[in-house]
Amino acid sequence: MPERTLVIGDVHGCLDELRALLARCSFDASADRLVLLGDLLDRGPDPVGCVRFAREIGAESVLGNHEETHLRFRKHRLEQARNLGRAHPMRAFEPERMRQHEALSEDDWRFLEAMPTVLHLADDFVAVHAGLLPGRPLLEQPRRSLVRLRYLDEGGDMRSLAQQELSNTPPRFWTDAYDGAHSVAHGHAVLSLAEPVRTRRPHGPEVFSLDTGCVFGGRLTALVLYDARPDARDIVQVDAARRYAPLRFPVGGAS
Repeated sequence: MPERTLVIGDVHGCLDELRALLARCSFDASADRLVLLGDLLDRGPDPVGCVRFAREIGAESVLGNHEETHLRFRKHRLEQARNLGRAHPMRAFEPERMRQHEALSEDDWRFLEAMPTVLHLADDFVAVHAGLLPGRPLLEQPRRSLVRLRYLDEGGDMRSLAQQELSNTPPRFWTDAYDGAHSVAHGHAVLSLAEPVRTRRPHGPEVFSLDTGCVFGGRLTALVLYDARPDARDIVQVDAARRYAPLRFPVGGAS
């Protein structure tokens, strides 16, 4: 059993900050468990390096929407190679993203392909990249919501960022309606560029929103859980060295 579990929000290529955060946590790969909340890829200075570093130190990671996009893009390219003349259904990657995509090795791709949508941190605590829909048990959560959920519509189903931008109703974040049995650690939506957001639901479970926008000039955040002290929760952070990417959406919408 690990002595501690470190759960870290969206890294987005910020390898120096990831190393600094692990050093601040005194991370020991032989004794601690490291769980990343997805979105290692895109936007930051060294996304491929983050994937390789995660592999080298034995980190686990849930699937983020950015990994899922790269995996779909690769699947269509491979199908194109087998079926010449077949159109690629996805929008072309911009040059930097394409360079990153092509720099990933076969071992990197195997690591990405093996990422689950849910990781259990404890019997009553799970990690996902995005979120969980209300009214559905964990095993019935759609893959799309686990990887991309931010907002809910009036019926409690997933509302995309584009749909929310066109809506006249205030945003309803999924944590405000969460009624599941597990506590949850997630990334995906930047609710703050400073401190993680901790939400206790009326029925008991807690939700830890850990993406504090490191790639946007915020912080990289770790939630530290202790095997010997199951009720203990520590937050450890490092500041971003600089702002690597523009925050194109209001806080609460970025991913």
